Amino acid sequence: MTLYSFRVDDKLNLIAHEGDGAAFSELPLGVPYYEYYPRLGYKSVDAVAYAIEHGEPLSLAGYRLFCFHREKCTADIEIIPQFAGECRCCGAMIAVDIRSGCSVLGEMENAQALVDIGKISVTLAHGVRNPLNAIKGAVVYLKDKYGTDATFGEFAGIIDDEIHKLDNFITMFLSTSYLDARCEEIQLNDLLERVANLVTLQAQACQVLFKVEYGDLPVIRLDSFNIGHAILNVVNNALGAMESGGMLTLRSRREQDGEAEVAVVEIADTGPGIDYRGTKNIGGFPAAGCRKLGRGYGLFITGEIIRHHRGKLEIIGNPHGGTTVRIVLPVIPPGEMTQGE
Repeated sequence: MTLYSFRVDDKLNLIAHEGDGAAFSELPLGVPYYEYYPRLGYKSVDAVAYAIEHGEPLSLAGYRLFCFHREKCTADIEIIPQFAGECRCCGAMIAVDIRSGCSVLGEMENAQALVDIGKISVTLAHGVRNPLNAIKGAVVYLKDKYGTDATFGEFAGIIDDEIHKLDNFITMFLSTSYLDARCEEIQLNDLLERVANLVTLQAQACQVLFKVEYGDLPVIRLDSFNIGHAILNVVNNALGAMESGGMLTLRSRREQDGEAEVAVVEIADTGPGIDYRGTKNIGGFPAAGCRKLGRGYGLFITGEIIRHHRGKLEIIGNPHGGTTVRIVLPVIPPGEMTQGE
């Protein structure tokens, strides 16, 4: 991606510039480019002047410079001479592609990712509502007709309950932030049991052995819908990683984190494990084109939900295969976490 580009005449004076941010449109023209952009060097001379003099494109790969935002960074730079007629070189176009080091560019990319998530989320919320209503009607019909079957009645009740939760969530999402806390005092193991009920049949279909290990946990205060959503995101990622079967373990325990008491939920799989070369951005914004399936926003959303609860998301990989994701939540005294925090 080109962060910015500009054109100069044969005297190196600016005649046009483009870039991300309103500041570029306010820069004056008719002055030497190096008064506003980093001066580019090549063979102890000005790189732009060199390209114009020789009339040949010049590429500067991995060039170290202070970027437009006055930060040290690495960039790929293309200097392309511009010609008037067939022979006379009348200037050059310079395109600067920042590769790394510019925190401002990183913030801009993160902001764009948030915008993309917002657009996708609103579209998804509206798109889900109509088929959700159809499913709700079908479940009511089936319950009336086959409600005497105990097993069917149990699972129909789960479906009905989850439809109700999802419908309420969509209504809330379209009217406010999905991270606005609706906190309540719950036993986290009860939430894990509901997650297990939802996942058991899916695990069987994937030929995955699924087991749950409940630890001794206190009653804690949290937004049960969003925390349940976060745990399901991780569980679904784990199931997706075990295409040829395996084992998925969901466990809970109480731990000490320094002087604070925390509740820990672990989701461990026996899949191929994580790519250690890409662990730096785990739980952050998904890089464009880095996911074979989906957009990679699930883990990012999970991380945001956990962060909003003042918790931590930890990913532990095993070089021989398998991944353990730890969701660490503080045991907050009742009333300390309030709506909107």
